[in-house]
Amino acid sequence: MNEKYIQIFNGYRGAYGVANIKNAYVDPDSGKLRLKPGDYRWNYQELTDDIYLDHLNGKKSIGIQPCNEEGETKFGLIDIDPGNYEHFDKKFIIDKIQEYKLPLVPILSKSKGLHLYIFMRKFVDAAILKAFLSNLLPLFKLKSDTEIFPKQTQLTKDLEKEGYRPGQFINLPYFNKTERRALNIDGTEFTFEQFIPLVETNLVDPDQLTTITDSIDKKIFEGADEDFKDGPPCLATLSTIMKDPQFDGKDRFMYNYHVFVKMKYEDTWKQKVKNAPVKYFAEQHANAWDDKLLNAKVRSWARSLKGYTCTQSPISDHCKKGICVKKKFGVLAGSKGTYPVLTNLKKIDLDPEPEFEFDVIKPDGMSTATVHCHSVEHVNDQRKRRNAIAKAAGFPPPIIKGDEDQAVLDALWKTQKIINPPIGTTSKEKLHDVLYAKINGAKAQTDASFKTGTVLIQEGYAFFKFNKFYDKLKSKDWKYNEGKTGNMMIKTYKDCGIEFLEEKRFPSKEEGKYNTPTKNIVKISVTEFENVPIHHTQIKHKTEIL
Repeated sequence: MNEKYIQIFNGYRGAYGVANIKNAYVDPDSGKLRLKPGDYRWNYQELTDDIYLDHLNGKKSIGIQPCNEEGETKFGLIDIDPGNYEHFDKKFIIDKIQEYKLPLVPILSKSKGLHLYIFMRKFVDAAILKAFLSNLLPLFKLKSDTEIFPKQTQLTKDLEKEGYRPGQFINLPYFNKTERRALNIDGTEFTFEQFIPLVETNLVDPDQLTTITDSIDKKIFEGADEDFKDGPPCLATLSTIMKDPQFDGKDRFMYNYHVFVKMKYEDTWKQKVKNAPVKYFAEQHANAWDDKLLNAKVRSWARSLKGYTCTQSPISDHCKKGICVKKKFGVLAGSKGTYPVLTNLKKIDLDPEPEFEFDVIKPDGMSTATVHCHSVEHVNDQRKRRNAIAKAAGFPPPIIKGDEDQAVLDALWKTQKIINPPIGTTSKEKLHDVLYAKINGAKAQTDASFKTGTVLIQEGYAFFKFNKFYDKLKSKDWKYNEGKTGNMMIKTYKDCGIEFLEEKRFPSKEEGKYNTPTKNIVKISVTEFENVPIHHTQIKHKTEIL
């Protein structure tokens, strides 16, 4: 059980968060459990299995950054932090999970709020999982600024110390195996022994995220006016709930509705605006929005019309940019030119740097072109992506605003599929092939042969010149520089006792005589190397074949 727990909550292992719960106090206004300064901090030491066990045994409450060094994660969560914990309705949240059949596991936070966890069967791009969770916020009537973990989807290198800047951590559940437990549909708590099977039952494959999102999206327009089918989903959702007399946000709805119908109905938009209060508001509110008020509002809006106010409540609370960007009169309708639809994102899982492809629909609306990107930056950076599209498809998309570009990316990343390269073609496998040939090839019998790059076997270790080895790699169409190659070797063969030595002397046969040192040497265990689980395609020696 303990091992499975560690696998479930696997993230960045270069540091871990510490929360001193013993000194916590309850905020009298909100009921939230708060920690004193210094009791909630990062410990910049490696997160080992033993530290996980300290958490489970009640010795030390820890937190983790879900996003690893590769920008991937195996879990994420929505952090529901209610204004008043005493009157927090957990049943509403649990009922919504059941209604939409969501693979979410509600877990109590340290303040008795809720963390809605999603657990992945394998690592997935952190940005994709975060976008997926953000699309769920309107279902639970949560504001768009509700915290979602991982907070960071890419970790940055720390120039002052080894490792990465870890960002923000989330406190792990089941401290002492009794605190912060998962909830059943009836509100009862799952024991630690029940929790692990619960997670295993709800594990999600990366390609399921799109299916789940699509099924939710279909429900958005249920009960909404046909007018909204080609407009912002937020307006469709709001139009179905504004009959509630307690609804607050009528002015923002009317402004954005005005933006929408003015684009869609060039001749009759004014009448649409005048009819909206009666059509969508509760009776007492509709009466207040008479012709006099509406005419004044329209004149005011005309002076400051800048498009949809996506970042303002209640619009932001029901925002679905991934859908909106595809609508004829959605968030991109007011852009200069029409931004093309991007779809079918493929992450080619090469090592150490994955590459990407996506399809772009050309201006004719019929044909498509495949755009190849050598790094994730060429996908996410608007200008680099623009150049890549122009090169592949023969036209440059228009430059759009930051929030519009984010909407484009949200829609694209939701289509991602991970492509595993053919066996024997990855960088790790190429590296392993050449290293296998080096270790199992000719052996140095003299100092001269050692200096020219031949491998020396001594006390169970192989020694060889790195620069000669790198030259061999380069002859195999190797595309990484010496620094990246060295780092890849250290990472891949860390269990083989690999070291990069400044120098190594070839052993002399005569006592008291020493050969001059050979510079820039790699040292690696021969026995441990044979146990490395990497497929390789080395060619057998002709004597073995015979």
